[in-house]
Amino acid sequence: MMDKLGTPAQLTGAETFLLGLLALILILILILVLIIRLRRRRPLYQRRGPLFSPAELSFFNVLERAVDSRARIYAKVRLADLVAVRDGISGRRFWQVFNAVACKHVDYVLCDRQSHQVLGVIELDDRSHEREERQQRDEFVDEVMQAAGIPILRFPARARYRLADVRERLDGWLE
Repeated sequence: MMDKLGTPAQLTGAETFLLGLLALILILILILVLIIRLRRRRPLYQRRGPLFSPAELSFFNVLERAVDSRARIYAKVRLADLVAVRDGISGRRFWQVFNAVACKHVDYVLCDRQSHQVLGVIELDDRSHEREERQQRDEFVDEVMQAAGIPILRFPARARYRLADVRERLDGWLE
């Protein structure tokens, strides 16, 4: 500020304080805006760990050997990719039935090598399958598979699997 003669005027203590406070508020607003912009730029997703748990990987390795070249193996397939809502169901009921399978998956699917027709589904049951809500989910999956005519095998989750045991259980599917 200038006085009447054009020389700089001295600020009072209160004016200096208010100017400093205003500058501090502006700096804080600027920092807040920058933080908000940086957060918006951060991706919403990040890479997960390995696709398989150690037990799933152990089983997958034995399953590959047991199946050999007789079928294709797909992992973590959504139920909605295996079954469809039956014809004649529409509207709100369609979406209720579809949503019941849309977010659930099975551990492994075996398919014919040429046609990719589903031969069967394999589920690994770890300790979580002892919980009531997980048992209800398993019963639901079993009912869906049965209704669709898709065989399902369940194996207990273990650290290691015997090739002969897995082959024996798969023999009916892979002839």
